[in-house]
Amino acid sequence: MSALDRVREPAYTGDRRCWPCTVLNTILIGIVTVAVAVVWPLAALAVLLGGLLLVYLRGYVVPYTPQFAPWLVERLPIDVGFSHGYGTDPDSDSLADDLDSPAPDAVLEELFRAGVLEGDDELHLSEPFETDWEDRMEELAAASESELLERAGEAARGDIEAQSHNGRILLAGDRDVWLSRPVAIAETAAVETLAERGIDPDVRTAAARPLRLFLDRCPDCGGPAAETTISRCCGGPGSTQRRPGREVLACESCEAVLFDFERLPE
Repeated sequence: MSALDRVREPAYTGDRRCWPCTVLNTILIGIVTVAVAVVWPLAALAVLLGGLLLVYLRGYVVPYTPQFAPWLVERLPIDVGFSHGYGTDPDSDSLADDLDSPAPDAVLEELFRAGVLEGDDELHLSEPFETDWEDRMEELAAASESELLERAGEAARGDIEAQSHNGRILLAGDRDVWLSRPVAIAETAAVETLAERGIDPDVRTAAARPLRLFLDRCPDCGGPAAETTISRCCGGPGSTQRRPGREVLACESCEAVLFDFERLPE
């Protein structure tokens, strides 16, 4: 391993680089460089080059930057044009309308009755349902955008107009629902697979979100799913941070959030 490799911090650079942190540290390096140049111009050049190299290799120079940079950038009087979240939007709605959904106990009872769930102390999907659900997700992931929109709208039920906007799906109706593509694939496939087992329409729509807890891979890209945290800055899900964000199930490859544990039903 070279000296540069020992200094390099992959969790804060490359695709995981936080641009507010980078910009803030570059500005601070410039201020220090100007101050040093007044006294010792040659040393100022070393400060500038060394500081920029560290930002390039490590993401930032000033300690605890990931903790204060997002807060500072949000309060600037101008829009700097950078996002300090990660690449995929962590927030996705669900096909189910919480106000009209059956009680969680009723949904759970029906899933057991239909042979979708098994287990006592630790719940898991039955093998037949898991296989059918995974096959349906693969089918939807390979489908055209128009077909996915049509089937997602049908799964949501009601007077729905499905639209695509910048990689996200809007189900416009009495209650607008925004879905990420992986969530739309997972929940639409779940509703369709549950329908084949004769489950009541209200129950199967309500069950679509909690069933995402059992995903072991991304419905869209196929990457492995893992429990991690949403980081507000520098690195996205799974990055090292003193104050990690909320716990989620996310894809390790594309970083799509597949389930937000803060949205578990009471």
